[in-house]
Amino acid sequence: MTSTREQPSPVQRQLEQRLELLAARLDARRVLLEQAQDSRCVFTCAYVMITRRISRSVTTAEYVEPEWIVELAETFAALYLEALDASAAGRSAGPAWDSVFEAIDRRHSSVLEDLVFAMTAHIVHDLPRALERVGADGPQGSHVHDFHAVNRAMGEAIDEIETTIAKRYAPAVRWIDHLGGSYSRILSNYGIRMSRGLAWYNATRLTDPASADEARQSSARSVQEFVDQVMDSPIWTTRAALRLGRFVVGLTRRWPTDPRLTS
Repeated sequence: MTSTREQPSPVQRQLEQRLELLAARLDARRVLLEQAQDSRCVFTCAYVMITRRISRSVTTAEYVEPEWIVELAETFAALYLEALDASAAGRSAGPAWDSVFEAIDRRHSSVLEDLVFAMTAHIVHDLPRALERVGADGPQGSHVHDFHAVNRAMGEAIDEIETTIAKRYAPAVRWIDHLGGSYSRILSNYGIRMSRGLAWYNATRLTDPASADEARQSSARSVQEFVDQVMDSPIWTTRAALRLGRFVVGLTRRWPTDPRLTS
């Protein structure tokens, strides 16, 4: 007897299409950034891959309220696009993103750092704001089950994303980009889960009038401190290794001419 796979419902297809449109919008921005040889393309590339993976999960994962997953994804991505737009217009994107863009533009960050810095800002700083806007609770109670399901999907994808980024932008010296890098805080399955779990906690702080201001300030401060710690490590051997890695990666950084991205 041949088993048949359950077909997606019309609602699931519509939600999947919304995420595919979001991925296409991010991908169009990624192409423009690559053409401009702007290192913001690195995280944007990763964001396209993540969004496509979540899109595919809508019809396979057992989400309680998949509509919330899509609404959160759209709200979350909008914050990143706002930061890109502000930077492109020469405006401040806020302390967290300004520290990331300064590292990319003026402090000669490496390819892996371009990915890690932006991912840190987006999760640590933007995700609590996105959760605050869409709400952590729905008609059926807390959305934590669905949030955790996305955490799992992202954590499982991080190795593939890192490999794709390295091959696309720094294929000749991928190993050098790891010299002295304390990236396990976020660029791992564990790091993704922990950072997103902290974002959920900070989102609850934003809903508390007594804690909201400090939550906003601490999330931006955490990003700034992380960027500074990586760019100017207090350990001289680590600092020297990272500077060497940035120099070599900078010389061999690749700007793709083929706009296609498979993920």
